[in-house]
Amino acid sequence: MSFVEIARFPSRLEAETIGHALDEHDIPFMVQSPDIGMFGPGFAGANPAGGAALCVPESAVEQVRELLTCVVRPLEEGELPEELQRESD
Repeated sequence: MSFVEIARFPSRLEAETIGHALDEHDIPFMVQSPDIGMFGPGFAGANPAGGAALCVPESAVEQVRELLTCVVRPLEEGELPEELQRESD
């Protein structure tokens, strides 16, 4: 099964919270983040190492995009959240 990034969040906690909402739709997910887990640096807020990526199977991308519009606005190509833009400058 091939996973692709569908959204990026400032912390692992936020990405996993949204990911577990996908459980209701039987959609598997994976969170990728350079932090060391929920109780690492990203637990208290934004992860200074680049946030956390929510990944889903390629076959579920369209369904997840539709579901995410109820919660977050999907990023446009090349768009980053403000707190991550400061990190990349």
